[in-house]
Amino acid sequence: MTISGTGRENPANVSGGFTLLEILIVLAVIAMFTGVFMLRFDDGHSERTLGKLSVDIRGAAIKSKKRSYTFRKNQYIVFQSNVFWTSDTPPLEDGLALQPPAHGKEVFQVPGDVAMEIRPPGSRRWIRPKGVGWTFRASGLSDPMEVRFTMDRSYTYLSFNVLTGLAEEETVLE
Repeated sequence: MTISGTGRENPANVSGGFTLLEILIVLAVIAMFTGVFMLRFDDGHSERTLGKLSVDIRGAAIKSKKRSYTFRKNQYIVFQSNVFWTSDTPPLEDGLALQPPAHGKEVFQVPGDVAMEIRPPGSRRWIRPKGVGWTFRASGLSDPMEVRFTMDRSYTYLSFNVLTGLAEEETVLE
């Protein structure tokens, strides 16, 4: 006879097994580690997606600024719900008739699981863009602009400088 850790006697010929409680504890620990791993894995996807959009909008802003100064003609970035593109013609007043160009200029698609919002000059509210144009003047100045891309609870916020066209960026990944 042997005595277990609980103080009960256990005949030598009976082998001990796992109790239901022990099995549930092990399963709970495995589930917890799986959840943590999946959250970290998802952050990578959010980080890549938001990072690409940040690079795209920064690049479009710098190119538009250079084109406006070089050709002495206003350039624009036009925002439409889930896409933005560079243009040398101003957007239409109603905004709803705008379509991205089929070819010629750069068109950047925003994935469906990402919300794009802008805060145009003079506005205190974030809006979903519908034909909003961001102007880069021939003088080298641009309109102030703030852009935010949100994916689940993660976001990238960019605030563009009117003189340089460069952006200050804040990214939060959750």
